Amino acid sequence: MAPRVRWLVAALMLAAVTACDAARHHPEHFGSGTSAAAGIGRSSHFPARAPPIEIAPKDGDVDGVVIFVHGLGGSPEKYTWLANDPNVWYARPGIKWIFPWSPELDVTVTKQREPAWYDMNDFNIGSLEDDRPHILAAARYIESIIDAQVNELGIDPRRVVVGGFSQGGAVALTASLRYPKRLGGILALSTYMPLRGEYPEEMNPHQRWTPLFQAHGKDDPVLPMEYYFATRAKLSKLGFKNRWDYLYPGLGHDKCREETLDMYAFLDDVFGDKYDDLDQGNWVGGPVDLGLVETKKETTKKETTKEETTKEETTKEETTKEETTKEETTKEETTKARGKEGAAPVVQRGGAWNDPKQQVQRRLRNMMFRANALLGREQEALEAAERPRPSF
Repeated sequence: MAPRVRWLVAALMLAAVTACDAARHHPEHFGSGTSAAAGIGRSSHFPARAPPIEIAPKDGDVDGVVIFVHGLGGSPEKYTWLANDPNVWYARPGIKWIFPWSPELDVTVTKQREPAWYDMNDFNIGSLEDDRPHILAAARYIESIIDAQVNELGIDPRRVVVGGFSQGGAVALTASLRYPKRLGGILALSTYMPLRGEYPEEMNPHQRWTPLFQAHGKDDPVLPMEYYFATRAKLSKLGFKNRWDYLYPGLGHDKCREETLDMYAFLDDVFGDKYDDLDQGNWVGGPVDLGLVETKKETTKKETTKEETTKEETTKEETTKEETTKEETTKEETTKARGKEGAAPVVQRGGAWNDPKQQVQRRLRNMMFRANALLGREQEALEAAERPRPSF
């Protein structure tokens, strides 16, 4: 073979290898074409391993959709039990579940090629660098699935819940924050918010009314608690109004039955009658173990109790002042009558512990202690997230 021909063959092979590598590492070139096959709106160029798994409602008529995204190294088959678990099956009529497949990528932190939505260089929050091209490509793929439900099947976007576990939750958060129509709900399980610095500029502001379920294991060794607090602090700054926040003692980077039941309760509220009024902000989510979100009834009760307590304390304070003034007046008169005898020291009735002012001060100190304890942990997480990245 002539040298010129050999050179030409080598150049063509090199070009082919370069093109394949670019498609694998730069998914922004995948395109955004969609297909209506199976009603999933799958991106025709996104390298998913297979079309999403769909589980239709038993009654046949679709009135709402849950899209659940698996994590790093996982597959949708590991999560289909959420829709058809024989022990606790989410049996609300009309709900369809969709479980997308990720591509396979070379993952830096695990040093292997495996199912992944994007690359991760580290699990340390201070060293983690966001793989923006793959994250956005995966988010666009999830958005295409939402579009298929909304545009082709006629589902109200407020009846679509998007969520996921770990890396899948990060993709679900990214897709949900950027989706142009307000969604029905967001599920963020053992996950975090990538590309934090791009919000609120890249966020649909109407999503702040979207109910959000955030859950995390307290003993998660893969994505430790600082991921939870950094994400929670950012979501609070973005103005999310309807929050369900849960922490599970003893739970690692995994799911548990308690979390699943809490998630089902969240979905019951989202797919119930409450979702219609969310744009006016007159619905607030369920219980919170850290005390930042309360229902309206609880808030009203607490405000009423505070007002009554304040009134009682004010009355007690005025009564104490009057009694103290009377005692001082009596003692002054007695002192004058006795002539040279000095006035006795005034002792508050009931002792200092029962003084209304000090009771209020103690309550304030306790409240400030709880607030500082919580905010302190969030601040530590935020400082870790903003810490300068080490150079390798």
